[in-house]
Amino acid sequence: MTVLEAGVMFGGIPIVKINYYDDKATDSLLTAGLLEAIQAFAVEIFDDETETFKMKRYSIFLHKNTLKDKQVVTVYSICDSVDRPGTIKVLMQSIANAFHETFDNVNMGCLNEYEDFKEIITKKLGDLIYRPEDRLRKVFL
Repeated sequence: MTVLEAGVMFGGIPIVKINYYDDKATDSLLTAGLLEAIQAFAVEIFDDETETFKMKRYSIFLHKNTLKDKQVVTVYSICDSVDRPGTIKVLMQSIANAFHETFDNVNMGCLNEYEDFKEIITKKLGDLIYRPEDRLRKVFL
């Protein structure tokens, strides 16, 4: 499994977004809008939350977290396959907890203050940000 993209969104707006591979780069607002629509659909129609959305070649993992001032953020990751879903769910929880500990609330007027959080996401995801061939290459370099 490789994480192709990860981030944090608030109210359908991406506040942190990392593309690990440019070959699947997408529009930030389009991605966040799709994920927000999927979540709203699940709540409205099924009165349930979406944690995983699986497609033929990709899987999307979502994890909601409520900040200290009751704002809700969603941590997400887009993966190319899912051979270890339990692993990514634990990492998403860890990233959400780190965001909660780092930020009391979301300040939409100053989105650049979240830029450093990209490093935390990348560190927590570890080698899952590398494709298998890249992991192998790292071993021999």
